[in-house]
Amino acid sequence: MKSEKDKIIFKNSVVMLLLFTFTNASKGLKNLTLSVYPEVIRRGQSAQLHCSYEVFDIPLYSVKWYRGIFEFYRYTPFEHPPGKTFFFNTGIKVDLSVSNATHVTLRNVDFNLNGNISCEVTTESPNFYTATATSVLQVVELPHSPPTLWTEFTKYDPGDILKANCSTQPSKPSATITFLLNQYAVGNEPTVYHQTQDNLLWSSKDLKIQILPSHYLNGQLILRCSAEVGTHYADFTEAPLETTRKEPIPERVTSFSRGHELQIPHLATIYLISLMLYLSVVEEILNFTISR
Repeated sequence: MKSEKDKIIFKNSVVMLLLFTFTNASKGLKNLTLSVYPEVIRRGQSAQLHCSYEVFDIPLYSVKWYRGIFEFYRYTPFEHPPGKTFFFNTGIKVDLSVSNATHVTLRNVDFNLNGNISCEVTTESPNFYTATATSVLQVVELPHSPPTLWTEFTKYDPGDILKANCSTQPSKPSATITFLLNQYAVGNEPTVYHQTQDNLLWSSKDLKIQILPSHYLNGQLILRCSAEVGTHYADFTEAPLETTRKEPIPERVTSFSRGHELQIPHLATIYLISLMLYLSVVEEILNFTISR
């Protein structure tokens, strides 16, 4: 069995070896980062991958690109041609004409590219320092138009039942739907998701509420259907709803200033009546004085 002294010597040797390796590696290869542009890529568009690094006093040996554990592109400066692609049924389409030691351009990206992308940089002999950077590539499909809003009728009075439906174009990830009536959220029905043949999801949501006088704003109703896909997409459709009533409908809130405005006609009437009474009294006094 090893003595305590041997264990200490062994541990110190390992630590020194690691420090030596790290110190020399940092001298040869530094500041490795991987960026993906745009951060969220729509299906069918192009992606720009940028592997940034600094090499000191040692030639570059290779830069290898991976989707997960599978290599799909390699740049070796001493080979002709230096760029080489590898296919493993992922549908990765590398544009070799604009790919090099630091940049890779992918064309017509699809959902199977969702996940980790890595670049592995290796320097030349004798040390062959290697470092790897990883980033996430996210491919989405967003709705191509605003949501579709349907209402059973176009006119609603207080007490009526409003029935509506909102649906979105297919997307991935799926869209969430919210109903707003004069900017106030209404309805508690869940959003329902429907799968398409190409594995996208379109969303739909029903609304059924009784119209109350408090729902009106300035005698009007505006129903809005809002659709969102994470932070990548947001759009809405509105439907103004009329009423069959001719008389005004009480509003949700009457402001202080508006309350004073409503009092002005009444005050004017009072002043006019008082003035007429005053003039009538004056006329009677004049007539009486003349007659004497």
